[in-house]
Amino acid sequence: MRLAAFVAVGLVYGAVLRLWMRFVSTEPEFTWSGTGYIVGAFTVLGLMAGLVDLGHRRGRRRTLLATRVVGSVLALGCFTAAGATMFPTIVPASLAVARTDWPRPLRGLLLAVAVVSAAAVVLGMPLPLGHRLAALALYLPLCAVETGLLARILAPSLPAGTIARKPLAVRLALVGLPLLVIVALTVAARGIDA
Repeated sequence: MRLAAFVAVGLVYGAVLRLWMRFVSTEPEFTWSGTGYIVGAFTVLGLMAGLVDLGHRRGRRRTLLATRVVGSVLALGCFTAAGATMFPTIVPASLAVARTDWPRPLRGLLLAVAVVSAAAVVLGMPLPLGHRLAALALYLPLCAVETGLLARILAPSLPAGTIARKPLAVRLALVGLPLLVIVALTVAARGIDA
């Protein structure tokens, strides 16, 4: 996919997500500034995913890591305000998809956490059951798009097998540190005292 296509996907996704938010809202009054922020944040996510994809295709490993770090930080803008409820779904799912260098059981666990979180978020909404089920049916494909964009940013920069040749302590740090960051950010996003 080309850079412009990633940007377009991010833009359209932000607009469709905003429509979904209106569908599930019990108070559907939204501001133009909020709508602009959401569309803008996801356009930036698409841009960063496109830049990472471009770096992968051109084999620019030195700048690719910097692009991935900047993209990861900017992606946090997608999880502000009401978007914080998507964090426990999107981030674990993105890591499960992207980190093919991590053990399969860990990736399976991350995917299971994401699915349970998605169901809990939508089915816990104060809406009639039929409305919640329709919202869930719309939410899952939305999550798949956002997961695909973020997974592009979180995918390893190193060639396949490089991490497997590292000492055990390095491999544990490469897996454990991102997981600790995810837990800390999830706790902070949920407003729970650690």
